[in-house]
Amino acid sequence: MATIRAAQAAGTSALVKFGERTIQFEPRAPFSGMTNFVEKGFVIGREAFASGAELTKTVRHELYRLSFSAHPLGGAPNEAVRAETEAAFNLANRAFNVFFGN
Repeated sequence: MATIRAAQAAGTSALVKFGERTIQFEPRAPFSGMTNFVEKGFVIGREAFASGAELTKTVRHELYRLSFSAHPLGGAPNEAVRAETEAAFNLANRAFNVFFGN
């Protein structure tokens, strides 16, 4: 994550491999995170760096999606995608609260 944090501080893009996972930082991306199932990873956008809590939740959310999505390459009804996204969001928030007491 040091490479990602350094890229964020410099306002430049970065691509890092953690085992089979590819994590990319895009400073102009207007979101916290976006799953990239093809690369078995995710993109972190500038909104993820709004706070340490947001970055932690973004990473947990994306790892949840990569691990548990029933529709990793599309073709799912919108409701199924929404349900998966909501489940990932809720898990990331619960885990953050358990670990950091918030």
